[in-house]
Amino acid sequence: MAWPPALLMESPAWLWLASALAIPLLIHLLRRSQPREITFAAVRWLQEKPARRWNKWILRDRWLLLLRLLLILLLALLLAQPLLLREAPPSDNTLLVDPAVPPQALAQFLAEHPQLTDRFWLHPNPEPLHHAPPPAVALWPALSQLAHNPRFRRAHILLNQTENPDGHRALRVSPHWQWHAVETSGAKADPTLPKIVQLGAEPAWLAPALGQLQEGPLPGLALQQRPASALTGLEDADWVIYAIPGALPEPLRAFVRDGGMLVTDARVTAEDALGFSKVDAGSDFIESGLADSGRSDSGLEAVAIGRGSWLRYRGDWSNENFFHNNALPQQLWAHWSAQDWPWLHRSRGHWSVGQPPGVPVEDAAVSREFSQPLHYPLLLAFVLLLLLERAVALSRPTLLHKGGARD
Repeated sequence: MAWPPALLMESPAWLWLASALAIPLLIHLLRRSQPREITFAAVRWLQEKPARRWNKWILRDRWLLLLRLLLILLLALLLAQPLLLREAPPSDNTLLVDPAVPPQALAQFLAEHPQLTDRFWLHPNPEPLHHAPPPAVALWPALSQLAHNPRFRRAHILLNQTENPDGHRALRVSPHWQWHAVETSGAKADPTLPKIVQLGAEPAWLAPALGQLQEGPLPGLALQQRPASALTGLEDADWVIYAIPGALPEPLRAFVRDGGMLVTDARVTAEDALGFSKVDAGSDFIESGLADSGRSDSGLEAVAIGRGSWLRYRGDWSNENFFHNNALPQQLWAHWSAQDWPWLHRSRGHWSVGQPPGVPVEDAAVSREFSQPLHYPLLLAFVLLLLLERAVALSRPTLLHKGGARD
């Protein structure tokens, strides 16, 4: 059964501005010129009539006053950002499109499914399809957020690939979603290879090491470089190489807790005492002086944090001795992959649109209310009232008494 819409203020603290309604009221009451007193000899003997002051509080220009009061009220409502809560029944003709879908494939899909009339980009805040496509987003958090949105409970989901990478957190899905996918041309990434993200300054050894691996046994291995400030949105990454000295930021610690693997050197520290343990290389890698100019305490150590792990070299990996070694690429890959990648890949590898994983969000757990912002109609009403107030104020004539006093 449908219920009437309700009004909600997103910033109710701004409603104090409504107290300014008293300003134009006081102006209309107090802004009056005192009439000039002119003495006429012929009427000096007439009986004086007591002055009546009750008309002092008579409001004049009432329509102009009303317009000004409405302007202040609308300004207070605009700052309070009202939202209209309405019932949002799920629609079967809604389509959510992955921004990574090529335009030609999207046009072909839309031609084959004309019944899908409500079309949006797949994004945490979906925009209509006729808008410019947003940047490609991590599917895992975007879908999890939309699973709780009543407007998209029965949507069709169009993805770029049949196989899609997992995230670290549990995927939330609507049990009513219908999945579709288009296969783009070009080589697919090897699903057995992790997605590596590098934050901060790139170590000198990283590019040649990855280049040697790509030319050799791992042609599909890829590295995505991001600025040092991009500490969030790592749900689609498997490994993060972090090269900024100092305390480990909390977003990276959360990344590890959720199942990721972090690779740093000793310049990245933890504020709390973590129980790092030495990684057994099974070769001469640890004692070969690659990490810290041949010191006996050089090498690789690891600690488990939540579901993931933190690999840390006990030295400065910008040292020349770290990367001047022909066996370094294979050694790096052996240590990183042997740490926890096989388990990570088995537990959260790629998922297919035919069998999407995740936790279904039941209908009972989703509110049917849909919030609709009202700032655009309120702004239009404010502009129209302002123009009307100016027109009324400028059209009123200036009234003067015979003695020259303004009324």
